[in-house]
Amino acid sequence: MILHVALLLMPISLALAAETDPVANPVFTCQFKAGRIVIEQANAAGEVTVEVDGKARQYALQERKLVPRDQGLPTLLFQPDLKQWQWLNEQGEPIESTVCTEKPSLKTG
Repeated sequence: MILHVALLLMPISLALAAETDPVANPVFTCQFKAGRIVIEQANAAGEVTVEVDGKARQYALQERKLVPRDQGLPTLLFQPDLKQWQWLNEQGEPIESTVCTEKPSLKTG
């Protein structure tokens, strides 16, 4: 009887767990005044693809900061306590902050 009740409750507990789990491998879409940025998930080497002005660019993940591989691109800083991203200038000072939309990645593995 206990097994029967446990089997009946299992789908409910799985559904609740699925609803409360954070998004694995999220893709962030951020609308800054200077333009739209799309941040993909990091790979095993710490490389991140960031779409800037519609072009895919390579960034390095350094703790919570995304540093561009090419000059002239923005550096981005994630603030997890505020759930927002900051656009930093060349001196590392914040220019603008925004809350980004978060969606699961379509990529697997």
